Amino acid sequence: MTTDIFLAGLAALTLIAALIVALTSRRDVNDMKDEDRSRMG
Repeated sequence: MTTDIFLAGLAALTLIAALIVALTSRRDVNDMKDEDRSRMG
């Protein structure tokens, strides 16, 4: 039982971490695009 709960917790943490990384990377890419547009304009 404890091992199942432990594994489930690890899976949840990894999923949350992956979501955070994906969101932050997307924000960085959007910021870079905005900077490029401002430079071009």
